[in-house]
Amino acid sequence: MIVALGVMLSPFALAACGSSSTSSSTSCPAGSGTSGDGAHLSIGFKPFAEEQLLASITQQVLEAHDFTITDTFSASDKAIGTALTAGTIDMYWQYTGTELTDYLGYSTGQFPTQLTQAFNFVQQKEAPRDICWTSDTPFDDTNGIAIKASEEATYGTTLSAFGTYLASHPSTSICILAEFRTRPDGLAGLEKTYNQSYANANYVTVGSTAEQEVSSGQCDAGEVFTTDAGIQSDDLYVLQDNKNLFPPDNAGLLVRKSVLQQYPAIAVLMAPVAAKLDTPTVLALDVDVEVDNETVSTVAHTWLVQNHFLAG
Repeated sequence: MIVALGVMLSPFALAACGSSSTSSSTSCPAGSGTSGDGAHLSIGFKPFAEEQLLASITQQVLEAHDFTITDTFSASDKAIGTALTAGTIDMYWQYTGTELTDYLGYSTGQFPTQLTQAFNFVQQKEAPRDICWTSDTPFDDTNGIAIKASEEATYGTTLSAFGTYLASHPSTSICILAEFRTRPDGLAGLEKTYNQSYANANYVTVGSTAEQEVSSGQCDAGEVFTTDAGIQSDDLYVLQDNKNLFPPDNAGLLVRKSVLQQYPAIAVLMAPVAAKLDTPTVLALDVDVEVDNETVSTVAHTWLVQNHFLAG
């Protein structure tokens, strides 16, 4: 999933867009209030379960506080970003690393890797574009390389250790998406950041993330996203990115500034919800939908009730 420099001060120290100050014309408004006062707004989502869950959670929370939310627009990057700026939708959930690299043109190493700092960084850079990042989440849906959990002793638990293994086992097979071959945080990044031995592994291109291929033994390791349901259901282990190659990909609710100015309760209502969405929680919710075949709305509602954001 898948960023801004240009000032002399450290970017890691930049203040958050949604801070209490609204003196700058480029600042996003602070959240206030708890009612939508009957507002009709639209939320978009990308076409996969996690995004649908985030949209449904948002819709149900806001509708419980006198908003009416439509959720009929679904599109991938960058079409969904265009829909937000064009006014087709009023909000959607986005991932920090995706925005920083795909929209703002940054490369790994040009932005913070710690999740809160990455969120604050992209938040500052988007404010002049009239895009407000609200409701940062602690979950991280970034790239990863997974192995069978039963083979940790063979391959190690980190990308460094796996690189050392590859040096003496170059025939080791690794399933990857086609774009991983050319992305700077893909093969080139593994070779540069970890070990040149990554260049010599036996790579197999697959059409989606590689949980099934790793679980079945078709590949010894494979590319995944770190909240993929198959990690849990197929008993996989994601090798630790101990040198921070992969960009942070925690999520925030993007709201057009004009919308947040008119309805600042959005930020107030969604911030405590987002704070509960850590990586194990989101992984479990994804499993409920993608593995256990529960409906998105039911999974979202059950979680909101369990966490006291909605009445039963």
